[in-house]
Amino acid sequence: MVDSSSLLISVMALVAMFGGGMIGIFAARLLPGHHLSDSSASAVKLLAAVVVSLTSLVLALMLSSANNSFAANAGILKKLSSDLIHLDHLLRTYGPEANEARANLRAYTTRKNDELFPVSNAPAPTDRETSDRLDRLLDSVLSLAPADRRHTALVEQALAITSSIYAERWLLWENPGTTVPPQFLLLLIFWLFLIFVSFGIFAPANLTVIASFFLCSLAVAGAILMILDLGDPMHPGWVQVSSEPMRRAMIEIGRP
Repeated sequence: MVDSSSLLISVMALVAMFGGGMIGIFAARLLPGHHLSDSSASAVKLLAAVVVSLTSLVLALMLSSANNSFAANAGILKKLSSDLIHLDHLLRTYGPEANEARANLRAYTTRKNDELFPVSNAPAPTDRETSDRLDRLLDSVLSLAPADRRHTALVEQALAITSSIYAERWLLWENPGTTVPPQFLLLLIFWLFLIFVSFGIFAPANLTVIASFFLCSLAVAGAILMILDLGDPMHPGWVQVSSEPMRRAMIEIGRP
């Protein structure tokens, strides 16, 4: 599933680029001959190269930012999964007295996995419901009454890891992905439109050229869609953070 706003922006870019190329091709028929001279072509291509360079730089920066966002969210998710496994190990080591805390940990892990990676035909839990499960987990850890230094150390470590889980939850909440201002995207699409108009003015009007314009427009629009999707890795789409760490955590925590 692709985010509708990202898909809309990509379609707009496709229409702008292909439409710009067609406008250039057919506008060339209306221009006087001296406007299509070699000197005019050189000047237009030189100016277009400036816009092409600027557009390439902007797309590269967008890709870098989106990749950083993807890597950051993937790292947070891996840390969350490892903390869940570590906390379960501590509670299992504590003994039967921590069974309630382990049950709350399993419930929270399941809820969090369903929230981050919802099944398409099932409603995903809300963040409030997942947060309530985490609060119950904290309460059950705080209710443990250690009888000796060994159990006291285990509780202290469990509380420290629970605090880390809270922090990771908020990091995933506060770091949803790269947000590109719509005005910036519209300006980028306008640049692409100008580039393709300049290409079309000096291109011959035949089926091969028109097909090439369409395929090139489709390729660039697809790249924009992938960049926008990569920048929002926690949203279900073509490019999403892997659910494998959470799946492994659920398997490990589910052990008796």
